[in-house]
Amino acid sequence: MLPVAVLAGLCEGSAMVIDPDQPETVLIADNERSGELYRYTMDGVPLEGLASLDLARMTVQDPVEDIEALASDATNLWIVGSQSRSKSGEEKPLRERIVQLHAGGWTTWSIDWTGCAECAIEGFADLRNVEGAAIWSAHLWLGLRAPRLDGRSLLVELAPRAGSPVFEVVSTHALDLGGLAIVDLSVNTAKPAALWILAGASSGKATPQIFELAGPSATPKARGISLPEDAEGLVVLPSGGARVVTDGATAKDGTCKTTSTFYRSDKL
Repeated sequence: MLPVAVLAGLCEGSAMVIDPDQPETVLIADNERSGELYRYTMDGVPLEGLASLDLARMTVQDPVEDIEALASDATNLWIVGSQSRSKSGEEKPLRERIVQLHAGGWTTWSIDWTGCAECAIEGFADLRNVEGAAIWSAHLWLGLRAPRLDGRSLLVELAPRAGSPVFEVVSTHALDLGGLAIVDLSVNTAKPAALWILAGASSGKATPQIFELAGPSATPKARGISLPEDAEGLVVLPSGGARVVTDGATAKDGTCKTTSTFYRSDKL
């Protein structure tokens, strides 16, 4: 992939998705900023100069802490917290939210994990870290960066509980990603049968890869495309190309110690 833009002011790009209301643009989350998403063109050009048209950024009405995943379809946008706890094991309710933006406003969801038998392992909640989300086969799917089970990454399918803003886990799949973990998920709306997975290190550093998953029980197939080491967000376009945003770092004064970078590839 080729770097095309340094995203000035965006320190920790953590997730990316096509905006259903402005499909020629992408929305990017910064996991250190709970109240806003940031909009860019497919070439990484910020639209701050068009703020009067409400194109520069999107305010999250019900803030989500530690936004690590975004998903969209033709009319909805889902903003997904990491579902993680603090390093000391303290619960963080704002991280456990999923906020769905839709024509009628927004709905704030929680997740009931009891339908995930694989998630019943001791210490699961302390290690849980959701970093990928996508609408696939009409359901919301989440990818976990941690924990992994026997070296495999968990992909969970959610469905809404009748009469309640709660998602239930209806299926779980353990994927062999060659020792890597799920960092993001994406679906090509022109060819929606497959799920695309951005995979990287569960912790520490590793060379990231993109995998194509033909179905929940299929074997993930690696694509030989070079990726930046800190790749954190993936969008697969209807044209067959892709966009990636990297993670950076925030300094103590709130400025960018390392700035996120936008990459493009015209084919996978």
